[in-house]
Amino acid sequence: MMGTDKDTWYRSISDRTSKKHYAPEEVIALQGEPIEFVGYVLSGKAKAVAYSENGDVTWVGHFGEGEFLGHTSLLTDSPARFEICAETNVEIIRVSVPVMRELLSTEHGLNSTLAKDLAVRLDGMTSRLIEAFTLSTRGRICAELSRLSRIIGIMPENLIIRPSPVFVELAQRVNSTRETVSRTVSGLQKKNIIAREPGAIVILDPDALRRAIV
Repeated sequence: MMGTDKDTWYRSISDRTSKKHYAPEEVIALQGEPIEFVGYVLSGKAKAVAYSENGDVTWVGHFGEGEFLGHTSLLTDSPARFEICAETNVEIIRVSVPVMRELLSTEHGLNSTLAKDLAVRLDGMTSRLIEAFTLSTRGRICAELSRLSRIIGIMPENLIIRPSPVFVELAQRVNSTRETVSRTVSGLQKKNIIAREPGAIVILDPDALRRAIV
């Protein structure tokens, strides 16, 4: 949900934007083609994946509520290096690149929000790049589980991942296989580091999970 700061810049640019709804699996931006707009996600979740020439798929990231997509179109005319498609029903605000460039020079709230969003995304991608070269496969899986977890209000000493991640998607995130993810999760369960509940994974020992990130 948009907070007060976002409400301010959103109201001021609303007459220069358009809203668009995307159904699950509908393509928002094609790999290999320039992105001609910047989007702001109002609801839902989109995913970004890159396809190699032989059809291999590499998971790039997610775009959720309150996040921007199409940042690079503001800085370069190069074609998109990955495809963005809706994972759930998604509604976004679309702003053409020329209009967004103009708005960023006058709307300081929008400028600040976009800059923070880009900084967080770059930091996350940098972390995953470093993990790809420095961590074992098991370590990358544990790092991703830790990254996905959130505090449980009634049990602050534990963490939770809800909904429970799909192992195929988790494997894509860390460049592994479903079987390896399944074995790693089972091993963590046997050590009572995590517990699988209906629709969720509970992190029983967050410190032990962090120590497993090697």
